[in-house]
Amino acid sequence: MEQECAVFTLLLLCLIIEMIQGDKVAQPSNSSLVKETENTAIHCKYILTSGSTPVLFWYIQDPNQAPLVILNEYSKQEDIPPRFRNRFYASHNNAEKTFHLNIIAAVLSDSATYFCALSPTL
Repeated sequence: MEQECAVFTLLLLCLIIEMIQGDKVAQPSNSSLVKETENTAIHCKYILTSGSTPVLFWYIQDPNQAPLVILNEYSKQEDIPPRFRNRFYASHNNAEKTFHLNIIAAVLSDSATYFCALSPTL
């Protein structure tokens, strides 16, 4: 009985640790240099520990500004802010757990910090 209790306690502890760690996203920490009119992609890989189905988002943060939602995986073009419409889209690969942001014909005003996030985040 004591051994069964120890095993149960260990399993419970492992579940608690897994819940504390939570779901995560990973983005390359380096900057990208893109010429105007070039296409580019910003990579995002996510890790799920909760077993839930996340909603994935891309945010942009211009200097001295709060982050702004660009799109989520369910966004239609009309839901995307006009500044990004028809040039920004994201590709979600469930098998590889990636959600890359694609930018078509980059312009100078695209220079910013980009964040990939799982719901709920910001």
